[in-house]
Amino acid sequence: MRSTPLLIAPLALAAFTQAQAATVADVFNGDMLGTNQRYFESIAGIPRESVGDDHTFRIQGCTLTATISNGSVTAMRLELAPSCQADLTSFIGDFAPAPGQPLTFGAFEQAAGSALSYSADCLTMCGNAYDPSVYAAWEGPRVVGFMEVRLEALQVGDAAIDAASAWSEQMTKTMGEDWVIDGRFNCDTRFDQTASQLFQNVPVTAVSIGTGLPGNHCEG
Repeated sequence: MRSTPLLIAPLALAAFTQAQAATVADVFNGDMLGTNQRYFESIAGIPRESVGDDHTFRIQGCTLTATISNGSVTAMRLELAPSCQADLTSFIGDFAPAPGQPLTFGAFEQAAGSALSYSADCLTMCGNAYDPSVYAAWEGPRVVGFMEVRLEALQVGDAAIDAASAWSEQMTKTMGEDWVIDGRFNCDTRFDQTASQLFQNVPVTAVSIGTGLPGNHCEG
């Protein structure tokens, strides 16, 4: 019996071809925030993993996670690498660092023109279950729709580890070891300026942008 060729609807084929050719710039940009899941996936492709509202994609070898709530994209997270750089200008305009340069905490803070709020998974007595991160949060003004940005520094590189250790030591001297072990600095802004100075030149390993981003790990 002669087999019948599999026919692919023209629109489905076009969407598949477009997703296959998508670049990071096609997906990680301000125009994609607020789009519905069907349209987003027509550009980004099929997610490799979905956990709750978070859907993870691989685009040009880069890992991008889209948060899709009530059918529309509310936030995106891009893991950074030399070949995976974030251009934030389409999201927050002149508040973003110039594109094409490695993103550091200091570069973002200088461009944004306002202080960041720092927090961390853990700074001391963290164990070996995972590599903790330090975070810096920013909320833009009305002109950029109060867009939220969250920078991450995974504690694996020398610069990030040294900065986190120095931050921990400064807080321990002032507040005591238990205060730092318990993560109470996440509920206190008095050491943000110290963190800002120490993380000035630390590379950002991931950046999230959108609305409803995770908070600062404050538990009391």
